[in-house]
Amino acid sequence: MKITFSTIKSGEIFCDDFLCLTDLNGTIEFKHMQTAGGIAVVYAPNGTGKSSLASLLDTEVTDESRKFVAADEYGNEIKPETGTFHVIHDQLNRNVIRGKTTDYLIGAQIRREYELRDRLSVAYQNAFSQLSSKYKTDYKVSKVGDCILVHMQSLQDTVHQTAYPFIRSIVNSRQRGKDIDKDKFVEFIRDEANIPNLVELDADKRGFVINDLAKPKVIEKIISIHPYEILPDENTILIERHDDAIGILKKYHQLDSCVVCDSHISDGSELLESKKENRNNIYNNLDSKTKEILDKVVCDSSLNNEDPFEIKRIVSAFIADGEPTELIELQENLKRHIITIGDEMINILCHCFDDTNFFSDYDEHAQLTESQPELDSEELMFIENIISENIGKDITIIRDEENDRNYKLMIGDKALLGTDPKDMELSRGEQNFISLTFEFLLARHSDKEYVILDDPISSLDSVYKNKIAFCIIKFLENKKQLVLTHNTDLIRLLDVQLNNCFNLYIMNNILDGTNGFISVSEKEKKLLINLHDLVSFFQNKNNELVDNIHNRRHFLMAMVPFMRGYAHISLDSDDRYGQLSGIMHGYGTNNSLDVLSVYNSLFGNIFDGEEIISVSDILEVDYSALDILDKTQYPLLSDTLEQTLIYYHLRMKVEKELVDVFHLRTDDMMMLNQIIQKAFRCNENDPNFERMREYRVFFTSRKTLLNEFNHFEGNMNIFQPAIDISKESLKKEMEAIRNKLEEIRAFVSSQENA
Repeated sequence: MKITFSTIKSGEIFCDDFLCLTDLNGTIEFKHMQTAGGIAVVYAPNGTGKSSLASLLDTEVTDESRKFVAADEYGNEIKPETGTFHVIHDQLNRNVIRGKTTDYLIGAQIRREYELRDRLSVAYQNAFSQLSSKYKTDYKVSKVGDCILVHMQSLQDTVHQTAYPFIRSIVNSRQRGKDIDKDKFVEFIRDEANIPNLVELDADKRGFVINDLAKPKVIEKIISIHPYEILPDENTILIERHDDAIGILKKYHQLDSCVVCDSHISDGSELLESKKENRNNIYNNLDSKTKEILDKVVCDSSLNNEDPFEIKRIVSAFIADGEPTELIELQENLKRHIITIGDEMINILCHCFDDTNFFSDYDEHAQLTESQPELDSEELMFIENIISENIGKDITIIRDEENDRNYKLMIGDKALLGTDPKDMELSRGEQNFISLTFEFLLARHSDKEYVILDDPISSLDSVYKNKIAFCIIKFLENKKQLVLTHNTDLIRLLDVQLNNCFNLYIMNNILDGTNGFISVSEKEKKLLINLHDLVSFFQNKNNELVDNIHNRRHFLMAMVPFMRGYAHISLDSDDRYGQLSGIMHGYGTNNSLDVLSVYNSLFGNIFDGEEIISVSDILEVDYSALDILDKTQYPLLSDTLEQTLIYYHLRMKVEKELVDVFHLRTDDMMMLNQIIQKAFRCNENDPNFERMREYRVFFTSRKTLLNEFNHFEGNMNIFQPAIDISKESLKKEMEAIRNKLEEIRAFVSSQENA
C-alpha cells in the first residue's frame, strides 16, 4: 500500500523540488498489518510546511498556486478534485467538535435509520416538486388563492377539508410542502377511503372549466346567480339582436344596400346610430342584476370562441323568461365539474409515491425510531472506555424529540454538539481530547480512503497521548493513515502500542537540500524509539558508531549536553555531571575538559587518545559546514547532533555576550534565564525601559535557548526537541540572535560613552 506524489505546491511554502517529486522522494508506503489499512508517519520539524501540507490535501479545487498530483499503487490518479483525503487538523485549525451527531454515531441501526431518513426526505422533496409542477401545468393552479383551491376549501366533507391544506402548501411557492406534517400526510394518502371515485369528464368541458377558473371570467359569475332574485325581461333578447345588428352595421354602414336582404339604405351611419340608441334605451330599462349578468356572462367575449356548456343560450333564455330550471342545472353541472377536477388533484396527491419504495422505507424508519438507539460495540467501547473514562464524565446518546427524532450526544445535562466549550465545565485539555476523539469517529466512518492526521497529540496533556496512539492503531485500523508530526513522543507511543506498526519518513523542505519524503531506515527508527537501542549505538556495538563518525571532535562536542543528562541518572562517583556542567556555560571561558575520557567512562572504552574541549572551542566552531555523522546511514541522528551542537553554541554565545556587555557577576547565577533577567533589569521610569523589555522578551522567547533543548534533565530523548525546527528556521534564528547581540553591544557602548 503506497501513495506517490509527483507534484506538491502551496504558494511559496514548498521548494521547487516538490514540483517534480519522483518515486525516490515522493513515495510514502503504509505499513500493512492484519487489517485493510496501514500507517505511515512523516516526521516534519516545525517550519517545514507540515500543516500547510495537511491543509493542501484537504482542498478539493486545483488552482495554479495550490495543487497536488499523486497516484496510488494501482496507478489511479489522486488530485484535489478526487476528494481522496479525510484530514484531521491540528488543534489550532480544529473546532472543539464539528458536524452532526450522526456523523459520529454509526451503529447498524443508526446507520440504517439515517439512511432511510435521508431517502424519505428526498422522496418528499421530489414528490412535492412534481405535484407542484403538475398542478400548475395540468390544472393551472399555482397560487393558494386560485379558484379550484377556494372551492375545495369550501367543501365540508373530511376528505376535502384534510386534502386542502396539503395541496395549498404544495402550490405555495414559499412552502412547497415544508410545513406539512409528514406523518399526517402519509396517513391521509395511504387511507383508501380518501382516494376519490373519479367520473370521466368531457374533455372540452373539463378544459373550459380549468381555463376559465385560472383567470375567473364566467363560471364564478354563473354560480353566484340567485335565480329567484332576478326579474325576467323579454327585452333582453333584443339586446343580443341589437348587438348583432350593430356589429354588422359597423362593418358595412358605408354601403347603400343591406348585405342581408339587399334593400336600399339611404344612410347607413344614421341607421347605426339609431340601433345604438335603441339598444341603450332597452339596456337602461333593465334592473341592475340583469345588467350585471348580461355584461359579465352573456356578453363575455370568451364565450364567442368556445361554449361547451351552452352558457350564452341558457343564461339569455333565463333572463328573458325567468324559467330557472335550465340555469340551475347549469350551475350544478359546473359545480360537479369543479369538484371532480379537485378530486383529480387529490387523486394525484394520493398516488404521488406510486412505483417507489417510499412506504416500505417509511414503515421501516418508523419502526426504528420507536426503538432505542444501538451503537456498534466498538463505538460503544470507544465512547465509554476511551472518552468518558478519561474525562470522568459520562457521554450518553439520547433521542431529541423536539428535532425530528434526531439523536443528541450529551455530556452530563448539556448537548455536546453546539454548546460553547466554556459552558461544558471542561478543562482545555479535556476539550482538546474530546475534540480529537470525535474527529476519529468522524474519520472512521468517512468514505475517503486516506486519513491525514496533523500533529494529533501536539495540544494534549500527557495523560491522553497514549490513548490517542491506541486510537490511531486500533480505531482507524481500516484506514490508510498518514500521520504528520514534529513530535517524536508520538512516534515512540505508536511503537509501544504495537511494535513496528508504521513506516517512518522525514519531510525535508530546504533550499538546495534533498527534499521530499525521505525514508528512515529500520535501524535508525530503533534509535529514535528505544533509549536502550540508542545507548547501545553510543556504546559502539558492532562498530556501528565509530565506522560512521566523520568528525570525532565535533561528535564529542555535540554529545556534551546528552552526556551530562545521562551522567545525572547514572552511577556518577566521579562527578561527570559536574565536570560537564563546567563547560556548558559561556561565561566559564577558562574551563576545559577531556570529553573523550568522560564519554568512555559513560559508554565504555570506545575511543583512544583525548579530546580537550574548552568553552572557547565551542564558541569558535565553524557551524556553516558541519559533518559529524554519515548522513546516508543516519540522516536523522546526524541532523540531531549538528543542531544540538548549534543550540549548545548559541546558548553559550548569549551567556558570554550578556555577561561581558553588562559586566555581570556569575558566582550567584548558573542559568541563562537568570542572566537575561539581570542583564535587562530596568526601572519603569528609565527612558530605556521599553527597549530593555523588548530585549528581554526577545531572548526569553527564542526556541533554541530553552532549557529543554540542551540540558536533557529528566528527558533522555536526544531527538526531541533537538530537531524540532527546520534547518532554514534554525539558520534564521541564529542570524537573528547574532544580530541582536551586536545591536545590544552597540547600544550599551553608546550609553556608556554618552
